[in-house]
Amino acid sequence: MSLKKLLLRVDPGNKSGPHRSPEYGEHVGKPSYFRTDTDIITRHLKVSSEGLRKWIEDFVRLGKLELLEAEDSSEVARALQNLGRKHRTNKDQQSQELVYELVEVVRKAYIAGSIPSAASVPLHLLSYYKESGHFSQGIEFWNWLSKADDALLHPVFVGAAIELLAVYGAGIRYCEDIYQRTLDQQRNISTPYHFTPGAILPDRSKAVTIKGTSFILLQGILSARILYGRWQSSYLTLDTAFRLRPTQIVPRILDLFVHERPLPEALDVFFMYCRGGNVVPGRTLMAILNSLKGLVDPTSAYTARIQAIRTMFIVIEAHVGSAGLLDTRHLNLVTRMFVSVMPQCPMAMPTQSIRNTEHLTRIVLDTLTKTVGYFNTHNAAADSGTFAAITSPALSRGYPELVRMASQDMMNLGLSPNKLAAQDLLQAAGLLKDPKLLETAWTSLRNTSSSDLERSLDALSWSIMTVAARRCGLESFAGEQLQQLAPESAVQARTAVQSVEDNAVQQCLSVGQPQGSLQANDVNRFEDLCAYVCTSLDRIESVQCGKTWRDFHENPIDEETVFRWPEDADESWQRKLYDELTLEKDDGPSTSAVIEGSYDYLNAVPAVSDTGIPFEELRYLNWKTINRLLLQAEVFEKRLEASTDAAIQARRASPHQRTTTGHERPSKSRHPVTVNQLQAYQQDVENERHRKMTEEEWRTRILRLRNPDYESSVDTNTSLPP
Repeated sequence: MSLKKLLLRVDPGNKSGPHRSPEYGEHVGKPSYFRTDTDIITRHLKVSSEGLRKWIEDFVRLGKLELLEAEDSSEVARALQNLGRKHRTNKDQQSQELVYELVEVVRKAYIAGSIPSAASVPLHLLSYYKESGHFSQGIEFWNWLSKADDALLHPVFVGAAIELLAVYGAGIRYCEDIYQRTLDQQRNISTPYHFTPGAILPDRSKAVTIKGTSFILLQGILSARILYGRWQSSYLTLDTAFRLRPTQIVPRILDLFVHERPLPEALDVFFMYCRGGNVVPGRTLMAILNSLKGLVDPTSAYTARIQAIRTMFIVIEAHVGSAGLLDTRHLNLVTRMFVSVMPQCPMAMPTQSIRNTEHLTRIVLDTLTKTVGYFNTHNAAADSGTFAAITSPALSRGYPELVRMASQDMMNLGLSPNKLAAQDLLQAAGLLKDPKLLETAWTSLRNTSSSDLERSLDALSWSIMTVAARRCGLESFAGEQLQQLAPESAVQARTAVQSVEDNAVQQCLSVGQPQGSLQANDVNRFEDLCAYVCTSLDRIESVQCGKTWRDFHENPIDEETVFRWPEDADESWQRKLYDELTLEKDDGPSTSAVIEGSYDYLNAVPAVSDTGIPFEELRYLNWKTINRLLLQAEVFEKRLEASTDAAIQARRASPHQRTTTGHERPSKSRHPVTVNQLQAYQQDVENERHRKMTEEEWRTRILRLRNPDYESSVDTNTSLPP
């Protein structure tokens, strides 16, 4: 009898049979049921923590009565892991503690044999311990699992254990030993072979399932390798994943490269994901956009900032084309960054520059209208944050007229400014000497606060309003607003108003751009950016035509960003080497014969991805991308090593920063994005563009990087730290 969905709840004190349990929502007069699906668990937690504790107690009690099956244990463990994620996101500390308490109950019951054994139970529990930071309990559980018979070391939960151990700091060699031990015990010899770099498929054009493989195990060792800086083996493992399942790669793997590798490499991995129709979560897209945001730095060249914005829209185009979803966070970030790269507008300008400013304002407004409209059609509606995302950078760049016009459009959409946007409107009203806008902005600012005016508006708000009123010639306006305050509550506000007499305060509140003219080159570059954004959004709509996936075979994404590592090899060279490495030799032993019977074909005919690319071509494109990633990673790592050595000599870094070994835990991110890093990387790209190699030189370089023995091993620790 399967109890996955409905499970009889038995009272051990009453052996006569099932009974009604109102706290689980059963109907009076009908037998009660004990459900193990996530929705029911979530509902119980919302109703009562004590109810959920009782639910888990009953679950263990039923296990002791042998009324459970393995899938029931798996479902409960999975649900608890999901609940832990939910409450960490919501920062609900009390609920997190409750989930931890219940996870411990399930773990102890599993060890005692009170509930049925299933490989997915340790998978979810070990993953929970890693995600929640309860490493001691996770290591204790792993020690128990690892001391059991090897037959119990299922690759499903070993993959999760390797991730836990890597984050804990067990050392890469220990993680590699566990991985190899798990592969060696597999009864199906095809698993170790297909997890080897350079394994050959019997048919590159078909989608296959390899019997006995566990991609969670592959994910686990990839996590360990990338966290410990093993860049070559990380990319060879990624190559294995995309060779076997080019359209079914879990988002967690992409997250690792986004957070642990330099942005140029992360972008290539992202495009490879999208090309195969792998759906990228919104949080991962946000992480990539935030990395690009870091490049929109005032100290960097204007062309570099423009290119970063272009890349944002290329990334969004690829994301939507592979069935990715957009949300308001993406809209607000892209909008803010787009406006922030407008050419700096001086306060006082010649007539020609003024006309250029008006022209730019209209272009930007049209581009913003198209952008907001596009996101809105993809269920990413603008909100009050969008308001501020436009007004704040527009004001700082010296475009108060854009603030006024954009605000009017946003209000016409039924949106109200938040406090920051309302303050921007006040400043714009003063710069434009617009009394009507002043009153509108002040009313909006008051509406963003509570009805208790005396307590809701801070000193900065009163100061901004006073400066704006004086610029509009309405010196009495501030006094009239102060009169609405109770005498005992007006002290702070009056002090703020008086403080605007201080020149320092006025300087802080004013926009304060220098005098001069708009730079013609900057204006032209920004106009080109606006045209590109509008064209890009139009192209997405016309090409995708409302479909979930875009046909990347007929309409590929333009991946040629400034970060793109140059293709310095002739296409014929690449195709020749690819065939040599991925096709069986006529005069050699047949790989397929060695592992005959290890394949389950998902397609009797050549497969095609959801994005319209035949698997034969998709695997070849991915193979080329991995080559490019290996090439650029090698150059980057050499530069990183040289800079680390220089820092050690200058005593700005300790020797252990060169590699992560032993008890040391991997850093949160080894490669933060900086402007200097980007400039250095771009120089490497330019050097590579001018580098001319013969076919033999290129071939030797690729074969060397694809050799698993090329990357030297640093960590010799083979035992788990205490």
